[in-house]
Amino acid sequence: MTSERAANGPWRALLDDLASIERSGMAVSVGLRCAVGMLPPLIIGVASGFVGDGVSAAVGALVVGFVSFEGRYRSTLRNMVLASVGVTVSAFVGAMAASHLLLLLFVLAIWGLLGGLAGAFGPGMAMAAMQAVEVLVVFSALGMGVESSTVQALWVLGGALFQIVLLVLTWPTRRLDGEMASVGEVYRRLANYARTAPRTAPAADQLIAGADWLGDPNPLGDPLAIVALKELFQLAQDIRLSLSALVFDANGPEGAQSVNDGDPSQQWARDFLRQSAVILEAIGDQLSLSTSLRAKARLWSRRHRRLLADSLDLVVPAIDESRPILGLVARQLDRALTLTGEISATSSRVVLPGLNRERGNLDETVRRRLSGLRQVLATDSELLFHAGRLVLVLVAGTYVAHVFGLKNGYWVPMTAAVVLQGDFSGTVQRGLARLAGTLIGAVVVTELAALVVPSHGVLIVVIVLLTWGTYATYRANYFLYSIFLTSDVVAMFAMIGSPVAATAQERALATAVGGAIAIVVFVLWPTWRRRLLPGALAAMLRTQGAYAAAVLRAFDVSHADEPAETSVEALRVLSVGARSARQLAATLLEGMSTEPGTQRAAIATAGAILSQVNFCALLALALNAELLHEHQFFTGMCELGDAVEAVANYQADRLAAIGALADPKIADQPPLLPSDLVTSTELYRQILELVSSFHALDGLIEEYEMAALTV
Repeated sequence: MTSERAANGPWRALLDDLASIERSGMAVSVGLRCAVGMLPPLIIGVASGFVGDGVSAAVGALVVGFVSFEGRYRSTLRNMVLASVGVTVSAFVGAMAASHLLLLLFVLAIWGLLGGLAGAFGPGMAMAAMQAVEVLVVFSALGMGVESSTVQALWVLGGALFQIVLLVLTWPTRRLDGEMASVGEVYRRLANYARTAPRTAPAADQLIAGADWLGDPNPLGDPLAIVALKELFQLAQDIRLSLSALVFDANGPEGAQSVNDGDPSQQWARDFLRQSAVILEAIGDQLSLSTSLRAKARLWSRRHRRLLADSLDLVVPAIDESRPILGLVARQLDRALTLTGEISATSSRVVLPGLNRERGNLDETVRRRLSGLRQVLATDSELLFHAGRLVLVLVAGTYVAHVFGLKNGYWVPMTAAVVLQGDFSGTVQRGLARLAGTLIGAVVVTELAALVVPSHGVLIVVIVLLTWGTYATYRANYFLYSIFLTSDVVAMFAMIGSPVAATAQERALATAVGGAIAIVVFVLWPTWRRRLLPGALAAMLRTQGAYAAAVLRAFDVSHADEPAETSVEALRVLSVGARSARQLAATLLEGMSTEPGTQRAAIATAGAILSQVNFCALLALALNAELLHEHQFFTGMCELGDAVEAVANYQADRLAAIGALADPKIADQPPLLPSDLVTSTELYRQILELVSSFHALDGLIEEYEMAALTV
């Protein structure tokens, strides 16, 4: 994927992203629920004769509705409550400070700094903070006294609170659909991994999503189903280890054969992988049964109904007792089928007492978040840099709009703040999409308004429909989202009697200026992904080396008398850290491919390093799977693990030194295998290849160093 993007060039990649639609990001049902939240404020405003106040309440409902896209249940509710408070205070402060430019600039700087740093507390808090910033900018155009500002702020609060009520009312209807779908997707991806058996570790992204859902399940969900889902998700991680061991065996000694044409001596592993894939896919389909109408139609077609029935009744095939890994996988699949049946029987129930379950420790949460904020305040923090850029675009945008006397000039800082992202490609892509979408949306609404003079009733219907489109495309395509949002805003201005044509033209001009300010500020104070990637690759190698070393040490004879659960649980924590580090490196590499000035050779070599580390991860996972059943112990494995970790740390030092004109530490001697490991053992090939896979990184790092420093 990354190599294809690099081959097309960064600007072509940006245009491709602009035109592509992420179908999985379409939020039709969530968008409908949020759009309904706009209806009562507008109707009340028109019925009471206070149309402007109704529009203010609709603005509160609109911005808080976006916060509901982050988090799951309790976390979403918490973030929406905080956002409601934030936008209410912002509306009051913005309206009060509007007539004093210096005061307004100072307030914008404070809001921008806090809004940027809120990212340290997670995407939900970051979204809530950004909505508060946007409301502050919007209401800074009003310039009211204390009484009027208070009234407007209360209207905003009313609209925001109505969105919260709508969210909670949907909880009984959602049951455990999201939780089941996330775990089902984990099993479908495991099925695909078993079917294709690539020479890399299984994908980790869906595991993260599954943990997110199960960490904050539906408070009204059946407790028995939630417990079973958590066990099934935990079992998926163990199956992931076992499949890695089977994939290693299926690929054969050279590791280059495919599942279909590999060494005949490894046919037993390939056969069992294919049978496992059928069961895993059926489990995934069963869990996703109630997530959408489309899924239901697909699942209850004749072919899938037969496949599902056959697979859930399938008895795990006979196993070769001389291969313990087959017995392990068979037991895991059997347990997964049992849990799937339990979940299907209990997931549809709604249990009201569950609302008071798992409150958590507030003090511990606060301490953890404050600790994270202290880490962010380090001088080399990317998030701190982004907060500084946000302050600059807000202050500069407001000052430019004031100096040039732009009508509706508050769109300049608001556009700049929304367009500004933490990377170049995201900033430019959003800037182009925002400008193009604004122009198209403004022209469409202007032409429609010229043809007819809509009544308040018609405008309310139009606003709700446009809001639905805005929410539905928010995560699918920023270009379409900008078209709907522009049309929505212009329609709301029409509600309060503003000239549609003039408003559209002013918004288009302000959008262009705001987008330009965001891009200029980022270029002057950049955070290039190509500068961050070496550090991310270094962190990836350190965590992967620590995990591989811990796996090797677990085979040492000194651990023979320890309970297996102790080492397995400790390894699970290290595995999660290594998985997250690989995910971050892959994300940065993807962003780097669209940055101008990036050498293609650097992208290709960094991709090769990531691929090799993924292979190291596969080998480590395969060895880890051996720890789940009876296995051999060897002497000298602790020393071997220390040597592997030393090599990984040395290679990480080399990566971290790229661009810093620093020399890494002198390399240690290559680690030697323990003398009592003989080639006849099943573990010998895995251990040897794991050690060799880390040494294979040396040449790739040298190539990357030469390419990365050539700009």
